[in-house]
Amino acid sequence: MDLDPPVSNWGDSSRLAKEVIAKYVDAHEKDLSARGKLDQFPNLVDLAAERLATLSFEHNSDSLDDIPLIVLGTYIWRWNTIAYPAMCRVVSRLSSDPEFVGDLTEGCTQNIDEWILSNERWLQGSDLPQWQRGLVTLNDADSIFPNSVLSSCGRTISRPASLPGHEVLCNAREPQITIQPSVKAFKRTFERMSDGLLKNLDWNNLVVAGGIVLGTLLSVDSPDGRPHPDPRWNSSDIDIYVYGLGPGQANKKTEHIFETFRANLPARTPTLVVRNSTTITFYARYPLRRIQIVLKLVKSPKSVLLNFDLDMCAMGWDGTTLWMLPRAARALETGCSIFTMNLVHGHYLSDRRASTPARIFKYADKGYGIRILPSYISSLAGKTRPSGPRHPAGGSLDLLDIAAKAHKDTQSIMHDSASGRTGLPVTELLEFYMSRGTSFSGWYEFMHDSSIWEMGQRGEVNITASNWASNSYQDALSFYGDQHAGGVNPRYKWDAHFNIAMFQEHIDSLNRLEMSIWMQSDYHDRLLPHGIADAREPPAEVYTFQRTTYASSVDKVLSEKKDMLLQILLPCELAVYANEMVSRAQADAGLRETKLLMPMLRQFNLVAAADPQTDGLFFWRVGKELMWQQLDRRIDEVFEVLYAFRRANKHLRPDPSLQASRISKELVKRGAAGVSNEFNAFALWVGS
Repeated sequence: MDLDPPVSNWGDSSRLAKEVIAKYVDAHEKDLSARGKLDQFPNLVDLAAERLATLSFEHNSDSLDDIPLIVLGTYIWRWNTIAYPAMCRVVSRLSSDPEFVGDLTEGCTQNIDEWILSNERWLQGSDLPQWQRGLVTLNDADSIFPNSVLSSCGRTISRPASLPGHEVLCNAREPQITIQPSVKAFKRTFERMSDGLLKNLDWNNLVVAGGIVLGTLLSVDSPDGRPHPDPRWNSSDIDIYVYGLGPGQANKKTEHIFETFRANLPARTPTLVVRNSTTITFYARYPLRRIQIVLKLVKSPKSVLLNFDLDMCAMGWDGTTLWMLPRAARALETGCSIFTMNLVHGHYLSDRRASTPARIFKYADKGYGIRILPSYISSLAGKTRPSGPRHPAGGSLDLLDIAAKAHKDTQSIMHDSASGRTGLPVTELLEFYMSRGTSFSGWYEFMHDSSIWEMGQRGEVNITASNWASNSYQDALSFYGDQHAGGVNPRYKWDAHFNIAMFQEHIDSLNRLEMSIWMQSDYHDRLLPHGIADAREPPAEVYTFQRTTYASSVDKVLSEKKDMLLQILLPCELAVYANEMVSRAQADAGLRETKLLMPMLRQFNLVAAADPQTDGLFFWRVGKELMWQQLDRRIDEVFEVLYAFRRANKHLRPDPSLQASRISKELVKRGAAGVSNEFNAFALWVGS
């Protein structure tokens, strides 16, 4: 998205921020209006295919099975609305029918991956009345897993020995896996793995999604019928999404989930409810599962699954049915997640969000790697590398050459460290490389950190989960992705030593410490006009700041007293604009209007006399209704801009004259990531 040139002063930053909000809101509205519209008028064959897809969904018929192979081989790859089970049956026919004359079977394996991407783009862009259409269930297993064998205790899927494209992080992939044989078996295992905490839950408008669902699917019983727990899923939280409800109803649903959770706990078990900007989390005692309510209002379970970063996680359980996207089923079959630039640049407000290095490597440990399709590799042909920190301009963009260089450089660095040449022991060097979270800044960096992971798999270095920057999906829930933005619970060990009272003290301490450190970074007296003359003895109101809040129950954590209050410096003119836009959105939604931004110290309210250059020190209040993402796109875009200002001013040490340029960089960062052409974006990333 094109934006005006970077700003040069504080007043211009307000102008740019308002422009960013308006442009993204407008782009969202245009995208919604364009969904379901045809780019071109389809031919009769394609119209017939769309009708076949509808019939297949509505009547569970095998509508494609009677079509001649010569027709299917010509047209099938264009029919991205066909049900995935039917598509798999067609691929099986094209690949194995000895009487099929021609060369159409070449590339079936490659094409099915490309077809899945095309099908998902259709799912994202369509507005179908039946959200179930396009998803697959365990009842489709015979079709979607043709190389599988069903027994009483599980369905064993044999994976292909080789796949087209380039594979990364596949060292731990298994040649075959066993999944639950039926919905009944899945439900029984889920109840056990969720510690019975959701017994008697009203599942209406709820879906559990992500790692715990995948773990349940893979945790099959032993042949003698005894449970066979898989330790890879011991630490998985239960992530619950609310769909089809407004914020008031969603809050009531959250209270119901908590009451169900509490009713299923052993007698006199203490509870804690922790709230931040992206989740509400229920804690009891270790090792009982933590339950997370993801604070995002979505239309349907399909919307939840489409937003997942990694293919194998795009599955959900609604209490009666296991739903999967085609890409999730394909990931089970291959042991790989297909790479797209969404993994790097996806945004939490878009259809599919980005991933994090920690999640990529965590699931690599669990046996799921990344595969880059041949179309991405061939798209680099003829492209040259731009100038970068490790290479001059020019030279071909050869994926394998760059990967080999990264591998060689990593081996050399680790060898030098082990021999004492770097001055850093291997453990400290590992901590530095793996905690920096830069794996996705470019292909070379990704291959560098992948080489470290592979060395760990071979036992050459000792890597633990704590080495990585984060293991929490919360870090991937938003574009900003850092703790200062307010989206991650304070780090505190979840083990046998977990203690609720000590965790509460930890949260209080971190809230106070964050505010204290921020004020003490004010080397240029930027806070002086706002009533903070001495960071060591600030007015008491300053410490009402709370990025993370907690209480013993949901109704208490949703009280006004427990609202998130975040400090933020921004132009007063922008504060007025943000307050007005959010108030309009609340009114349109039939909600009580609340003040989003308030002067931190009332006696230093500079809003009334503000010109574009006047900044203000505000508390940003996030209440129980505004905490829900996707309530209104105007609110989401205002929040995006406010987080950009918080990131730019996460400490006040830099020269104030540079603050406008820092703000400008933050505001245009999201637009810079959104290169419209997928292959052009891929080339830029590979060449970085």
